Amino acid sequence: MTGRWERYVSDLIAGFDRFQFDESQYAAMRAEFSPLIIGTDLSRCERINQIISDYKKVTAIYFWTMRLNDKEFKIYIGKTNSISLRAQNYTGEFQPHSPNDFKLRIFRSFISEVAPTATLDLYVSKIAAPDLTSAEKLAIARYDPFLNKRPHPSPEAKALLRDAFSLFYRSSFEGVLRNDP
Repeated sequence: MTGRWERYVSDLIAGFDRFQFDESQYAAMRAEFSPLIIGTDLSRCERINQIISDYKKVTAIYFWTMRLNDKEFKIYIGKTNSISLRAQNYTGEFQPHSPNDFKLRIFRSFISEVAPTATLDLYVSKIAAPDLTSAEKLAIARYDPFLNKRPHPSPEAKALLRDAFSLFYRSSFEGVLRNDP
């Protein structure tokens, strides 16, 4: 069993090779983005709490990268009107109204199983609010990060999500009709 697991993990890790920075991309990223958090596991810590406190109205595009075995990989690019709020989202509990914010936590959980020594870094580029969408699209096109790929879940996974989503909303409908607090 161990040999099969090791091959499985090895194949998964090899799949990240296409998301590794080449030298010119890495230099461009470091010129465009500044490091904000280095080596996080997305748990609330003093540095995250400081960011939540100090970056309330800072608009930016942000870039999550993963370091593993002396390599750095392009993981996710997003935009925000508040780095503070985004840091809260990524380090907080699951929020049904914004499940997309939880995908980085799911990714972190997944990667900790297959590559426990991997760490995440967060870089930011402060951008004026009117320019966020265009800057984000340009950065995604330039770097092509892993989590910005359109997902292709299995039909079984899609059905489970549909059923869970239905259960969640049916429960909330019933709660409203019962006048639950």
